[in-house]
Amino acid sequence: MRKTKIKYLFNIESEYKENLNFDLDDIHSAVPKILDNLFLVKEISDSACFFGMDFKNLSFDILFTDDIKIQKINREYREKDTPTDVITFALFADDDFKMVLDEEINLGEIIISVDTAKKQAGNNPLGIKNEILTLICHGILHLFGFDHQTEEDYNFIVDVQNRVLQAIDEGC
Repeated sequence: MRKTKIKYLFNIESEYKENLNFDLDDIHSAVPKILDNLFLVKEISDSACFFGMDFKNLSFDILFTDDIKIQKINREYREKDTPTDVITFALFADDDFKMVLDEEINLGEIIISVDTAKKQAGNNPLGIKNEILTLICHGILHLFGFDHQTEEDYNFIVDVQNRVLQAIDEGC
């Protein structure tokens, strides 16, 4: 168990030109809740890429964009010429040296296509916010070093996402 509380430093930016259909302030207030609840999951807190390291701050960025931009990123970095819902650049998890500078770990960046999130949310007006929170949670898990190369790993990530988002819905 950590002796000091972790401070979350994150930026949320949107270059999405259309109506987001969700409030960025709601998302901003939900991100620390996602992080707090992720740290309550023993498998996450004991296996994250920064486990056992001394730090006080975790930082990362979230960018909302459209299908055109995320498809370009997906093509350039993943060699997949199709839009996707979320792409993460897990700087710390993928770094062999795992440097902590000034007691801060820069985890990386989460990029979310609002176009794809809207499609996945369907016609449910509350669905887009829930979909965005799911994608943020998914992206944070990637930044923490969790991946889903196997069906078992994918099921683990989805289970954790569902538990965390349910806890937030219940006010935890």
